Amino acid sequence: MSDRSTKFSFPSRGFYLVVDKVAETDFFLTQLKEYAQYLEEFGFYFSAFVSAARSITFSLQAVMSHYPGFQDWYLTRQEKLKQSELARFFVDLRNHIQKVGRIPIAHSGFMQDGLFSTSQVFVPIPDLKKVPEGEVVELCHKYFVEVIHIIGECYRDFDVYADPRVMFTRRGLDKLGWTIEDLGESLGFPRGWTNVDWDNNDKDEQRLKALSRYGGDELFEIFLEKYQIHIEAKV
Repeated sequence: MSDRSTKFSFPSRGFYLVVDKVAETDFFLTQLKEYAQYLEEFGFYFSAFVSAARSITFSLQAVMSHYPGFQDWYLTRQEKLKQSELARFFVDLRNHIQKVGRIPIAHSGFMQDGLFSTSQVFVPIPDLKKVPEGEVVELCHKYFVEVIHIIGECYRDFDVYADPRVMFTRRGLDKLGWTIEDLGESLGFPRGWTNVDWDNNDKDEQRLKALSRYGGDELFEIFLEKYQIHIEAKV
């Protein structure tokens, strides 16, 4: 039986809040790609994308700061983002858009093979003298991938707290200082609800599998797959 004094108690904020922000940013980036030919709508979705993308790491810090070891872990990721010229640009751009409102993008259109195509590039302005080269949508995609990669590393390194599937493993329970009875109770079942006779000799594994049906859905890996981001599994 585990010592209740050593049990981990989950804060009210969960990793799903970070995933919600990732999903929000993904939505605006998708719309940005679809509305490239519509200047006004493109501007609206671009502004929303920049704001949503910036909020991802804010949400990550607000959620994960309550979990052991995160503060030191995040210092190195903050430095990584600071070293990225693209990430720094989007931070400055978001501040400019929120405080001033002007979006420094030049639009152009042209015919190619009988089809009308558009192009959007960043243009320098007094507040943003240095801008990245390339198509705006492609740069947004690249920046989003950088951010998702940071979130993916957190998802891997703090999987016991971030990935709902890990809670239903022996490793997860050991890390939390929980027993199977604690897990069942956290799901709303009476203690010992699954402590009955099971076939074979893997009783604990079967109990965990039965309880896992009532656990939360794993949603973040959808975005890792969509943006083709591979995070090495935790050893």
